[in-house]
Amino acid sequence: MNRTVYTITSGALAALARLDAVAQNLANVATPGYKAERVLFRVRPLDEGTAAVAPSDVARTAAQVAQVATVRDFSQGPVRQSGNPLDVALTGPGFFVVSTPRGERYTRQGTFALDGEGFLVTQGGQRVQGDGGDVQLPDGVAAVGNDGTITVNGSQVGRIKVVDFGEKPALVAEGHALFAPAPGAVAVPLDATAVRLEPGAIEAANIDAVTGLVELIEVSRGFEAYMQAMTRLDQVAERSITDIGRVG
Repeated sequence: MNRTVYTITSGALAALARLDAVAQNLANVATPGYKAERVLFRVRPLDEGTAAVAPSDVARTAAQVAQVATVRDFSQGPVRQSGNPLDVALTGPGFFVVSTPRGERYTRQGTFALDGEGFLVTQGGQRVQGDGGDVQLPDGVAAVGNDGTITVNGSQVGRIKVVDFGEKPALVAEGHALFAPAPGAVAVPLDATAVRLEPGAIEAANIDAVTGLVELIEVSRGFEAYMQAMTRLDQVAERSITDIGRVG
């Protein structure tokens, strides 16, 4: 009985963690540059590591679901035209660099604009970094090239800085499509030949709304099934106690 309780409880907690991740992803389906959150699990015997004996049938079936990690899916999101000449979508590896009170942060959200002082900023007001620091543009018609080069009235005035963290970026989500470097993570600047941008476009979240809704329904039903199993188990235990009491 106790083993069954542990198994059902661990499954319910796993379903709840997955439900939170799916709901978070759906809430950001319209957030440019958002990267989906995925929860990884594994199934293990309840007494794993406590006895050096061959697993019995009971040990193999009485298992618990353990949460291993929460990871980010950094795969490419769909690129959509925005009509804003200062918007840029990364169509390859890399992250834009922005300045925040907590230090440099990294994002795939290329929805840029100019503030009152002519600095290139994100939707949240963070200053976009170029090869020489904050990007400040003079008055005129600004345009961004495929390699990140910025021109005003046809003259080059700077280049948007793009960095990379390798195939599996060691980054920690901070919200608003911003990421902080994990301990030991090293940002490698990309030169103009390695940067691939699409001006006048944005990279949408790498989430399919329909698939997300189906997953939400599936996980919700799974969680309900665990709760029903727990209720049934409680009823069985109550019935057993009652019957034993009658026999006595």
